[in-house]
Amino acid sequence: MLENPFLFSAGLLGLTLILSILFKRFLGIKYDRKLLSSNLIAFLVALAGYLLFRLDFTEISDWDLASRIFGCIVIVFVGNALIQFIFWLIINFFKKTNLAKLPRFVFDIVSFILIIALIFFCTKHILNKELTGLLVTSTVFSAVIGLALQGTLSNLFSGLALQVASPFKLHDWVNLGGHEGEVISQNWRSITLLTRESHRVSLTNRFVSEDVIINYSRPSRKELNNFHIVLDYSHPPNEVKQIMRDLINEIEEVDLDPINGPVVIDYMDSGIKYAMKYWISDYADIVRVEDKVLTRLWYKLQRENIIIPYPTQSLQMHMMPDIPKPKNKLSRKSISSFLEKQKWLKSMDKDKIDKLAKQCEIRIYAHKDLIVKQDDDGDSMFIIYQGSTDVLIKSQEGKNIKIAEKLKGDFFGELSLLTGEKRTASIVAQEDCILFKISRSAFKKILYADKKLLTQLIDGLEKNMSGIAEAIDNEIKRSKGTQASAKQRILSQIKSYLFID
Repeated sequence: MLENPFLFSAGLLGLTLILSILFKRFLGIKYDRKLLSSNLIAFLVALAGYLLFRLDFTEISDWDLASRIFGCIVIVFVGNALIQFIFWLIINFFKKTNLAKLPRFVFDIVSFILIIALIFFCTKHILNKELTGLLVTSTVFSAVIGLALQGTLSNLFSGLALQVASPFKLHDWVNLGGHEGEVISQNWRSITLLTRESHRVSLTNRFVSEDVIINYSRPSRKELNNFHIVLDYSHPPNEVKQIMRDLINEIEEVDLDPINGPVVIDYMDSGIKYAMKYWISDYADIVRVEDKVLTRLWYKLQRENIIIPYPTQSLQMHMMPDIPKPKNKLSRKSISSFLEKQKWLKSMDKDKIDKLAKQCEIRIYAHKDLIVKQDDDGDSMFIIYQGSTDVLIKSQEGKNIKIAEKLKGDFFGELSLLTGEKRTASIVAQEDCILFKISRSAFKKILYADKKLLTQLIDGLEKNMSGIAEAIDNEIKRSKGTQASAKQRILSQIKSYLFID
């Protein structure tokens, strides 16, 4: 009687091991511990039964009954191993073909029902006993069992209902009853979430099915995020809204919502309240993306001299001594000292450099901030005081390709300042940077006071492989003239553009 189950369990264990190894090697399917353990236990139980069956226990009074009982046990264990093996094949088939995504607990429930049915079958046909009578003879016993299983059955049927409705699936980001996280497991009793703090929160199926379910990953993983900011009344709203639009368009991870872009929503005691909505590609990244947007917004508002006011309820004590200056408040003396050390300004005397320093605007940029964009109009140049930048050129496919770096003391944008040409490349901050910006209007103020400064500046730029040096070389090739004549023509063009006689 026990010989056939033993041979079957041995063959099933061998087949399971072979398929597990092949599936892992060629399909990347991990080993299923539950499957392997159930097959191994079934084999050991069948082996023990087989060895007992081969021995002669004449001292046992009712050996036939004992062998039949042990035979039922062996059949149940071997049957469980076979069920686990079949379900393992079905689950992996569904995973590879994407026909359906059923949680493991559904198969566990079906497996439990099949094992109970197998126990009834063995009891009836091998032991010649009926268990159905035992289940219905005692009303009190049935009531006690029913009450004891009430919570378990409630969770079981709630889990089945959730599976049928499918309001979420594994790895979705959800909010279940006020608990936010990623769904990492679902079984017959509970659902487990992994929060942003790496806490595991287990919620019963009944609790989840009776509460509000918010799924941030359906119908797509894109999420519309909204934030508010209060800014000073002195800034025109249309200008502020354009600055916020430009910021969002510069950040690759987000897309401005075309309908609910920057809008004014209220006049507060301390300033004008703005709201802006933007799309992010995955809700799981919302904290990182919000940090990038809000950080870059601060830098942009600082560059544009837009004030973020304090709440009117807070008391500001102006009598506090020795308030440290912000790092970006550089003295004109420090700027002059820095400019004096630059090779391309060596031809200028200290007085001219001081005049140039007075016209420098201090601009702060965050990591990955877009400083200038290729093909945009420009009328200013920049000098790097702190940090470094990437020089990017757009390819024919529309991708930005890094071609160079600009480090401390380097400059860019001189052609736009002197000739009004469009930006020939995009400049992006490699890290947090402090730049000195010289605008066309500020530069003209210096030239009106000292027209010789332009010639000296051109001399310095020509010697330092700048855009001006390239423009002079191009003019030599075009006109086939001398270095001096080409330089004079470029200088005349610059004066004409700047309206300097």
